[in-house]
Amino acid sequence: MSYDKCNGGSELDGEINAVAIHQTLKQAREQAGLTLEKAADCIGISGASFSRMENGLSKVTMDRLEVLSALYEVSASALVEGSIVTKPSTIDIDRLKLVVEAVQQVVNERKVHPSPEKMAMAVAELYRLEITHIVNDVTAVFNPSRHMEIVRTMFSI
Repeated sequence: MSYDKCNGGSELDGEINAVAIHQTLKQAREQAGLTLEKAADCIGISGASFSRMENGLSKVTMDRLEVLSALYEVSASALVEGSIVTKPSTIDIDRLKLVVEAVQQVVNERKVHPSPEKMAMAVAELYRLEITHIVNDVTAVFNPSRHMEIVRTMFSI
């Protein structure tokens, strides 16, 4: 007898959860930039077996869930709950560093002493603007200095 049946749950509830985890596994793999074959190879199973697992035709063991969460750099609970949050990449962290440096440059130029909240708001807005810019122009290079007038305006006296 299944855990759900012992605890008053229906078989249908278990099926919904099984479908949800399999959809989440595929989403996490794609976000990690892995092909089905590459992910299968990384965890030591065939592409066909991996496909069956992602399509809900075979079960996902706890051991396999832990291996997949490490491979995709997400928590096992996120895979089960369907709430994938990926770790920032080195590129993301490097970009954020450039944004913080650009904001600090304006603060130094203006000789102001903004509150931590205002600094955070400026960093977040500059990062958002630059990410939006490079998403809209795939040929663009990340360059927060293109938005410096906006940052300067934020720190006007």
